[in-house]
Amino acid sequence: MNQICGGNPVKKTNAFNLLICLALFISGCGYTAKAYYLPSSMKSVYIQTLINKTEEPNLENELKTKLVAAFQNDGNLAIAANNDAADAHLKGEIVGYTRQVMRYTSDESVQEYKLNITVNFEFIDLSSGKPIVKADNFSGNACYYLSGANAKSETSARAEALDNLSRLMLNKIITLW
Repeated sequence: MNQICGGNPVKKTNAFNLLICLALFISGCGYTAKAYYLPSSMKSVYIQTLINKTEEPNLENELKTKLVAAFQNDGNLAIAANNDAADAHLKGEIVGYTRQVMRYTSDESVQEYKLNITVNFEFIDLSSGKPIVKADNFSGNACYYLSGANAKSETSARAEALDNLSRLMLNKIITLW
C-alpha cells in the first residue's frame, strides 16, 4: 500500500481551503468598487429629488432617500446639501410604475407580480456641465407573491424595487456598466 508523504491529503486540503476562505472573508470586509474613471476632483454629489411623472404618491421622496443611502454606503462620493456645494449633480424623472403578472394559480387568480419602477436620469459633472452618465428607461424591480410562505405586500415590494433601482443607478454611475 502506497502512503502519501506528509499525512492525510484530505485533511491538508480541507485546512488549506479553510485558510483561503478565511483570508478572502477578512480581506473582503468593507469592499467597495473604486470609481477610477470619475475625475479625481469629483468628491461630492447633489441628489435632486426626481420629478415623479407617475400617479404613485411620494415615490420621488422614497427614491431620493434610497439613493442617498446607496451613495453613503458606497462611499465614493459624499452627499452635498445643494448644487453649489457639489462636484456632480444627479437629476431625472420617474416615468413608470408598473405591475406585471408573472404567475397564476390553478384557478387563474394572480399569484405573483413583478413591480417595475422606471426612471430617466443624468449624472452631470458640474465643472464641465456635461453629463457623465445619461440613462433613459432605466428600471429596478421586485417580484412578490400575494399568498403563501413568501407573500408580501405591494408596499414592501415597492421598497425592495426602490432599493434595487438605487443600487443599479449607483452601479451605472460608479462603474459605467
